[in-house]
Amino acid sequence: MRFQGIIPPHVTPFDEEGGVDLSSLDKLLDFWLNSRVHGLATCASNGEGPLLDEEERKIVIKSVVDKVGGEIPVIAGVSSPSTKRVIRQIEQAEKLEVDGILLTPPYYFKPSTRELLEHYRTVLRSSSLPILLYNVPKFVGYDIPIELIGKIAEEHGNFSGIKESSGAVWRISELIRILGRRWSVLAGTGDVLLPTLALGGDGGIVAVSIFAPELTVKLYDLFKAGDLKGAADIQRVLTMLNEVVVKRYNQLSATKEALRLRGLPGGFARMPSQPLSEEERNDVKKALELANLI
Repeated sequence: MRFQGIIPPHVTPFDEEGGVDLSSLDKLLDFWLNSRVHGLATCASNGEGPLLDEEERKIVIKSVVDKVGGEIPVIAGVSSPSTKRVIRQIEQAEKLEVDGILLTPPYYFKPSTRELLEHYRTVLRSSSLPILLYNVPKFVGYDIPIELIGKIAEEHGNFSGIKESSGAVWRISELIRILGRRWSVLAGTGDVLLPTLALGGDGGIVAVSIFAPELTVKLYDLFKAGDLKGAADIQRVLTMLNEVVVKRYNQLSATKEALRLRGLPGGFARMPSQPLSEEERNDVKKALELANLI
């Protein structure tokens, strides 16, 4: 399966005690679906997937799959330092009838290239679900070697592509050269959404699409319609939003603050994350005002 378009890696709203707030999640899902996004990535980085236990993951994934009702693809994020635990998370997600997996590399203990290759081979052999690799050096401390990605792509029929979150245009270009004709290459950061599309990529799983889905969808639609100037105008706004909300502060707290400022129940981020300070909240507010989102 080839994943395309704008796929928000949506937040998981928590109440003040840290419990999953399903009522708020339902309202947020209406917001994203009404914005005509092309898919949803659940329990991934911005969904605080690594902070969810097995039962919470089940509840959140089931809620999203049930709400979407097959209208758009649902991709489940999986993450663990342990190959065995990753496989268990995938098995759970498959039972919940997701459409694909977003696979975070092993972290904490940095694997060698040989170990990483065997990890991916073992995981991809364990399931028939389409699997997107997730290159996210910001969180795991290293890049997946490009030559390894090409090798996995050729070996496994359920390899579906990659979410590239390094922000490095040269990596995006090279991945599209190697994978682009057969597999998805998706921007992983909002500042390179248009460059990824212009180079031949398929869309993005980007944090700015959580609180500005209408802008990201409009950029995608304008690009597909051949309006590069219109798409570039939006990209400049998205780059500013990405710099302030996603990169400048704790992105979990800042993204949820952006949703709150838009009148949506983003909820709280789980500890050890803390709410933004008044100065930080004002900075996020100014960015949303500049983008005409509030």
